[in-house]
Amino acid sequence: MILVPNRRQPLNGNKFLAYLVLPLLLISCGAFKKSSTIEWSKDDEIVVVNPSNEKTKTPTTDTKDEKDDQTEKRGYSFVWFKGERYKVPVHDKSFDIAILLPFHSDASNSARDKRRADLMLEYYQGMKVAAEEAEKLGSKFTIHFYDTDNDTAKLVRILKKPELTKMDLIIGPTDDAQVKIAAYFARKRKIPLFSPITSMSSAWSNNPYVFNLNPSNQMQAKEFLEYYKKNHKGEKLIIVRDGKYYDKNFGSALIAECAAQKIEIKTVNFNRNMEWKSYLGEGKVVVVHTSLDKTSVNFSVTSLLSKAPNVTLVGADKWLEFSSVDYNQWERLNVTFIGTNKAQIANDKSKQMISTYRLWYHDDPSWYTYMGFDHLLFACEVLDAFGEYFPLFIEGKDLGYTNTNIKLNKEGNCFQNQYITILQLRDSKLIDASQL
Repeated sequence: MILVPNRRQPLNGNKFLAYLVLPLLLISCGAFKKSSTIEWSKDDEIVVVNPSNEKTKTPTTDTKDEKDDQTEKRGYSFVWFKGERYKVPVHDKSFDIAILLPFHSDASNSARDKRRADLMLEYYQGMKVAAEEAEKLGSKFTIHFYDTDNDTAKLVRILKKPELTKMDLIIGPTDDAQVKIAAYFARKRKIPLFSPITSMSSAWSNNPYVFNLNPSNQMQAKEFLEYYKKNHKGEKLIIVRDGKYYDKNFGSALIAECAAQKIEIKTVNFNRNMEWKSYLGEGKVVVVHTSLDKTSVNFSVTSLLSKAPNVTLVGADKWLEFSSVDYNQWERLNVTFIGTNKAQIANDKSKQMISTYRLWYHDDPSWYTYMGFDHLLFACEVLDAFGEYFPLFIEGKDLGYTNTNIKLNKEGNCFQNQYITILQLRDSKLIDASQL
């Protein structure tokens, strides 16, 4: 069963576009509207227990060091996880998980804080659905929620609470500076920390207790180049820049990774008077356009059509949110989308999650809702199967969830999720190009 104080009603807040809307690929969401407003409860706790497991252990008060001493006396057992059999040290089946997120439950908040609170509540909704899914596991999970209010001082106060030292896993926080503080705490206490949104790689010394679940720009760049080398070998690579947010982040990471791998590229600053012929030359070309501006993208599409089919135009999957575009032109240019949201194409897991979410909240999930669901379910599943030893068993595995895969590898100073989606339009349908 799931014990939840003051079970929540549907939340109110802005949503990210959750589905690709195309004339030939349409998912109707109009019937599902958020129906009421709620306030965040400051002292929320979810207890997840499999009703058929009457022998689930209750939480202990052992410190992490005491648990380390006890494990030396234990043996091994065999477990099945994602279709594979593992020999695993016997471990406790009762876990405490701390969620440290900026819910902004105080009365006075700026417009920016309110927007952040909306997103975190969507993330929380996904966790609530995941908690029900975790009932099917054999372990007991007590999930503790703490409101950091996006305040470093408040985070420090939370980390000083005695119960935090007894946590088996932490999810959060979100701010860069706060992740650094929490990461230091995690390493000192030997508690795994899942960073759900902020992706950091070089902000601290070696820390094997930090796991970036949201693929960083560097990881996305690396994975895209693997796709490029496999599917566009020998083709010229041009990177078109506009100096804005996505360009400064992903564009810069891609250029740096090309330099590290000694991949020859041509970088071009976007303008409407570009002489494409002088940049493209002869032969096949891959053009990575780092703009998120619809007008700039449409202008480039129109200008490049004369070179189709020798051009493959690559951009962010946020382009799929553009309205009133000519998808036939996009297909002619083999437009390819880089992103991290695999639910752009419905899969069995996302369909089931959508069904449950609609039943609970009379709405469709946002990308943040998917994240909350995937991250908490992943945490519960690996703890259930492997306990504190899970890092030894999941590195290098490609574990599928509703909207992402968890594909963790030790890169630099911590573990990084290396999963990205490569999507294309083919015959008026969106397909997974990485599987071609």
